[in-house]
Amino acid sequence: MAFLRKLSIRSQLLILAGSSIAVILIIILHTYSMMSGMITRNHEEYVRQTVTEIHKNVISNKDVVNRLMQNISYNEEVQSFLVEQNPLRRYEMFKKLSQLITNQKELKDGVLDIVISGNNGGWVDINGGNPYVAPMISKLPKTKFNAYYVGMQTFGSSYGSAEGLIFATSITYMQPGELFNTNVGTLFFIIRPKALAGEEEYAMKNTSTQIYLLDRDHKIITSNTPNQIGTALPKELNISGKSNDQQTVQWKNKSYIMQADSLPDIDGVILSMAPKDELLRDLRKIREVELTILAICLLLLAVPFTFIINNILRPLKKMMFFMTNVKRGTLFEFQKRISLHGYLEINVLATQFNQMLDEIEQLTQRLLEANSRIYGSELEKKKAELAFLRSQINPHFLYNTLEAITGIAVVEKQTKIKTMTRSLSNIFRYSIKGADVVQLRDEIRMIESFIQIQQIRFAERFSVEYDFSEEAMDCRIPKMILQPLVENAIYHGFEPTLKVGKLSLRASVDEENALHIVIEDDGVGIEAGRLAHIRSMLSEESTAPAADENVKSIGLGNVNNRIKLIYGNEYGIQIDSVEGRGTKVQLKLAERKEQDA
Repeated sequence: MAFLRKLSIRSQLLILAGSSIAVILIIILHTYSMMSGMITRNHEEYVRQTVTEIHKNVISNKDVVNRLMQNISYNEEVQSFLVEQNPLRRYEMFKKLSQLITNQKELKDGVLDIVISGNNGGWVDINGGNPYVAPMISKLPKTKFNAYYVGMQTFGSSYGSAEGLIFATSITYMQPGELFNTNVGTLFFIIRPKALAGEEEYAMKNTSTQIYLLDRDHKIITSNTPNQIGTALPKELNISGKSNDQQTVQWKNKSYIMQADSLPDIDGVILSMAPKDELLRDLRKIREVELTILAICLLLLAVPFTFIINNILRPLKKMMFFMTNVKRGTLFEFQKRISLHGYLEINVLATQFNQMLDEIEQLTQRLLEANSRIYGSELEKKKAELAFLRSQINPHFLYNTLEAITGIAVVEKQTKIKTMTRSLSNIFRYSIKGADVVQLRDEIRMIESFIQIQQIRFAERFSVEYDFSEEAMDCRIPKMILQPLVENAIYHGFEPTLKVGKLSLRASVDEENALHIVIEDDGVGIEAGRLAHIRSMLSEESTAPAADENVKSIGLGNVNNRIKLIYGNEYGIQIDSVEGRGTKVQLKLAERKEQDA
């Protein structure tokens, strides 16, 4: 959103138009995708239903053939014929068997011939099919008792159909005697190819999807194509025969989606081949028409869109030009007014801008009058400040006076006065000159001067011990941060008692480069309740102590707040004390060496 606000109105309107076109294109493409998916799914469902119907028909027709073959195989007259060795008796039985198989043939449409071939040399057929099937007996499986698909045979014009499917089953002798349960012959059924899959026409002219019923040799049993029955499909199709095996193949310069459904009953395959290009052909034409209409509509909308943009931008440009002149011009420019003719909003904007110019002109007059009055007041204020500055004491005069007192003390041999004035001069000079951050060694020099004054004042009632590492002395700390703590140690640790005390000042740098300063005295210490109150005050972030607290708390609080404001809340003061045994104040600061300043 921030990026759009930086663009011009023209750019934003163009982005809006482009976004609208993109949304329309996305809708068209999404609709096309949904429709193509719907068409594809419907086609797949229709193909699946067709394949399922063919599958059911094949199984059903084969079951009918199998039942007819069982009826004939276990017929007593058939079995007697097959074991009869007397040719005359077989001839007498021939007529009855011919009538039997003729009757059985009428029970199933599409049966071209039924052949009974015995191991004793006798045979029976209806339409002369025995010469075609006799050579196949030796190739049949020995243990086949159900209808077994032998293959497809070309019969020419014998049955009025060039091709026929041959099914066979072994005939076992079931009468009591020596030949019981032995093979005595073979029964063959020759049926028309379309009778196996059903007589329906499975046409798919809208999508040109090709349906094939193939045998184990990939010969066409039936199909919805002009391809001749009995023709074998080319090997480049790579028909695997696995159920639901779908793949994309190239055939006759076209790309097909091929799916195979196996038929274990005849060891065959139902094959469907859908051409990719033709499946969505009509839908692509619709998409092309939609895109053409969209392009024409966009060209027609470009004229009013350009007109509306100019109608919006022309008054705005005039307004911006006028505002630029007012901004860069003199007082005379503020007296001009703008007149715009356009849409409602720009007219309101122009009116409001003219009113603003009127108010600016009035305010300018008032401002000039107010500035005249303020200038007079400031002049009087400067005069008062000048008089005040003249009344102040020159710091150099104070330095010179302290040095004069020091000189007199030397002449009069007043060592204490000399030491006190010299130390006071050093403290005064240190406090008002130089930077706000100093090296610890400079702060210690000032502390030494302060302690010299206090030792003279307290008549050597306490001694001082210094222990500072060289690394700590190079660290930089805020100016005048130790003096309040040393002063607290002297006034609140040693002044209330008459015993001689000891003041210890130590400093070191830890492994994390943090500076630790310790100010410890063995004075009167702090009462437990008061110590808890001070610790609570120090734990509050950047909060100054209350005005009614004593000087010790105020000094600790100010120093603690300064450290936290400069270095962060993880730094500051920690205080420990035992009443009657002394107080220990620890400061923790971040390292600040000379090169880091």
